[in-house]
Amino acid sequence: MKIQHVTFVGVHGVADASYDVTNPQTGAPHDVVVITGGPASGKTRFLEALIAAKEAIGPYGLATPSAPWIARGGAAAKVALAFWLDEEERTYANTADPVAPAEVTFTVERARGSADDGLVAVLTRYRHDQRTGKLEYFPATRRLPTLGPFGGLHALEQRIARATRDPRKYGFVVRFLRELSDSPPLAEAFADRLAALSPTCRYEREPSPAGVPRCLSSRGQAPVPPHELSDSEQDAVLLAATAVAIELVRSLVFVDRPDLFTDPAGARALVAGLRGLGEDNQLFLASSSPELVAAAEPAFVVRLRDHD
Repeated sequence: MKIQHVTFVGVHGVADASYDVTNPQTGAPHDVVVITGGPASGKTRFLEALIAAKEAIGPYGLATPSAPWIARGGAAAKVALAFWLDEEERTYANTADPVAPAEVTFTVERARGSADDGLVAVLTRYRHDQRTGKLEYFPATRRLPTLGPFGGLHALEQRIARATRDPRKYGFVVRFLRELSDSPPLAEAFADRLAALSPTCRYEREPSPAGVPRCLSSRGQAPVPPHELSDSEQDAVLLAATAVAIELVRSLVFVDRPDLFTDPAGARALVAGLRGLGEDNQLFLASSSPELVAAAEPAFVVRLRDHD
C-alpha cells in the first residue's frame, strides 16, 4: 500500500495544503517522499499526522487522540488521503480501482475515519508475511535498549507498537539476533540489509548464543553485543532487524531524521540502504539535510517553510 494524495486542513503544526505524490512516469505514487525544511518547520508533525490518519481509519492499536491535531482556535481538523492499492490488496479489498479515498476528521471528542470497508480491512490487517503491507514508524527517538525489557517477536505483540514512538518497541531486537543462529535465511536477509545500511558493521553468526548475543562486528573487530556498537551502527541494526523481523515489504515506512547518526557524505548510501529494506515499500523521510534530499532523487520533495 502507498499514499498517492494527501490534503491537510486545520491540522495543528501542519500548513493547510494538498500534495499529489504521483510519479508522472509511472502513474503510481513515488516510492520516496522527502519532507524537508528548517528546524520547527513541521517535518515530524507532517509524518505523524499521516500516521494518525491511517490509525483513525484502520488502527493497529488504541484510538488516535483528537485534540492534539486541531489547530489553535479551530473546532476540527481534517486529513484527506488517497491510498494506492496493488493487485493483491485490491483483491483483498474487493475492488478493481487501485485508488482508494479516505478522510479523517479530528474533533475534540474523537477521530472519525471515513473509508470503504475494503480499504479499512487492508489498513487494519497485520501479519508477518510478504503478502501483507504494513506501516512502520522509525521516530527520531529510536534507540536499541541497553537493558530489558526484551520483547517477543509474535505479530500480536508487535502490531500495537508499529505506529508509535514508544522506544520499547525495539526491545525485540536482542531476541531477534539470538534466534538468527537457528534460521540461515533470516540471518542472510538481516546481514544483507545491515551491510547496505552500515559501511562498518557486519553480522557474524554466533552458534547457540546465550544471553545477549555477540554477533555484530565493527570495522572487522571481534563480535560484540549490539549496545557496544557506535550510534550509527546501532541504528543500522535497529532498521535492518525491524525490516526482516516483521517482513517489511510493500509497506508504508516513515523515518524521522534518517540521517540522525550519519555523516552527510554517507547520505547516498543511507538512502540506498533504506530503499533496500524491503521490496516495493514507500518511504516517507523527514530531514533537514540537503545532502539527503539530493541523495533521494528521484523523489517527491515537500519543502516546508519555517513558519509552517
